[in-house]
Amino acid sequence: MHGQNRVSGIERLDRGMNRGVDRGFDHERGDVRIVVTSAPAEYKKERAFSYLPWPVKLFLKFGLFALVMFSIFVLPNYLDCRGQRDSGMFYYGMTVTACTRQNVYGQIGATQQRFEDIARAIGSR
Repeated sequence: MHGQNRVSGIERLDRGMNRGVDRGFDHERGDVRIVVTSAPAEYKKERAFSYLPWPVKLFLKFGLFALVMFSIFVLPNYLDCRGQRDSGMFYYGMTVTACTRQNVYGQIGATQQRFEDIARAIGSR
């Protein structure tokens, strides 16, 4: 073990070349030192995403989230309103935009009402 650098483990310290010889002991015997170091970092392959500039990363993170939320909440209501318009079920002056807005607000209100009902049910127990 002499002359090798250990990353971690238990080593013996030798304090002088003739320390063991002078006292009649084996030169391998010495003070014990426990060496603890962190493991070497593993190589990680870099992703192509890490080479993009920060505005593009920001758009991909938040823009894609907004697109998914739009497609879940607004798009079905919009398509429903277009179907109502095409079948002639609109009142005079109603537009697809106003119908979509009204349906989305109704959906948000219904969801809020469901959460309030759940909270009341949990609170009554």
